[in-house]
Amino acid sequence: MSDRKPYRSFFWPVIFIAAGVIWLLARIDVIPTENLWILLQIWPVLIILAGLDILFARRLPAVGALLALLVAAGVVYLLLSGTTFNLEGKPELQTEMFEAKIEGADMARFELDLSVQDVVVDALTDSDNLVEAKVRHFGQVAFSVSGGQEKQIRLEQEAINSVFAWLLPQTQKEDFRWEISLSPEVPFDLDVDASTGRSELDLSEVQLEHLMFDASTGASEIILPDSSDDYDVEIQASTGSMRVILPEQGNLTLRIDGSTGQITFVAYEDGALQVEVKEGGTGNLTIPSWMSKTSGVADRDEGIYQTDDFESAANQIFVVIEDISTGNIVVE
Repeated sequence: MSDRKPYRSFFWPVIFIAAGVIWLLARIDVIPTENLWILLQIWPVLIILAGLDILFARRLPAVGALLALLVAAGVVYLLLSGTTFNLEGKPELQTEMFEAKIEGADMARFELDLSVQDVVVDALTDSDNLVEAKVRHFGQVAFSVSGGQEKQIRLEQEAINSVFAWLLPQTQKEDFRWEISLSPEVPFDLDVDASTGRSELDLSEVQLEHLMFDASTGASEIILPDSSDDYDVEIQASTGSMRVILPEQGNLTLRIDGSTGQITFVAYEDGALQVEVKEGGTGNLTIPSWMSKTSGVADRDEGIYQTDDFESAANQIFVVIEDISTGNIVVE
């Protein structure tokens, strides 16, 4: 039987106690909340000291406790004094304007990668630009334009992780919004990666060839354009709510995966609409009385539903629901 005592490090228990103390001091305003941003700059020190604890504290357990106390004391000093040692400070709210010129473009591919902010997308009026954007943000934003006749445009939030968004200054919704306008003169392939903010896409005056919308926990509303030309829409839904306004006249194929939230399709009763449900789920499907089920088992959601004049209509709208999942899908 071995007489060796099991290794017990005091490093992490002291660190956890110190974290609780720091949190309490911040809650009672002894430590300014804005100084907590310093923690995001110095966290690698914790990894270094944890490694030292593993190397030396097995023989000398008190070393781990000493290292942790030194870390805690140093962090509290930095937080109380606000000293940053020339580290990058807490981001300030900025407003930037971006634009892309048409310059002979006859097609545009636009990737929009969001974070925690709200976004409003609509069509330009009285402008020769391809894209105009007014962006309010913390940290860094990347905007790039390339290509000639086929423009490649990308706008994305960088450097701010939404996990730490609670450390940022409190702002009104309208102060933290992206406003983006697209030219109605050039067809767009639009790829939107949404996040926790609200997304409002009024594409009623935009020439749309393709829309990819990856939703998240925020609420979303999408207004799709009338068009005699074919275009398609793909939506990856999530836990947020979503409202999609279908065009009155259009040749459109829309594919969507269900979610745990509610998805509402607003359709015109006199339009030509077909809804196909491939996989049901535990969620609910609501179809209006002016649509009839033309295939599938009567008491199951799977099947095809369509308006009476769908087959003979010149412009047809197809909505394909890949999987209802646990959320609710409503056509109204």
